[in-house]
Amino acid sequence: MTLLYFAQAKRVTGLPSETLSPAAPLSADQLWSEILRRHPDLALLRPVVRLARNGEFAAPDALFLPGDEIALIPPVSGG
Repeated sequence: MTLLYFAQAKRVTGLPSETLSPAAPLSADQLWSEILRRHPDLALLRPVVRLARNGEFAAPDALFLPGDEIALIPPVSGG
């Protein structure tokens, strides 16, 4: 599972991406628990960051599989 960090999430983690190797599929809550274990400062962003799986926004009840690409999408403003 590859995690991609953008904008504020990238600044907080100091990483553009990282790899997780879960033994089983993860719910969104389980995925967030693992992300926050690694990067506690992302807790402030959790309420506004959306998860995308394999290029599409993930539903709240989505399961994230070991081979998925997961993007943390922060809010964006238009101009």
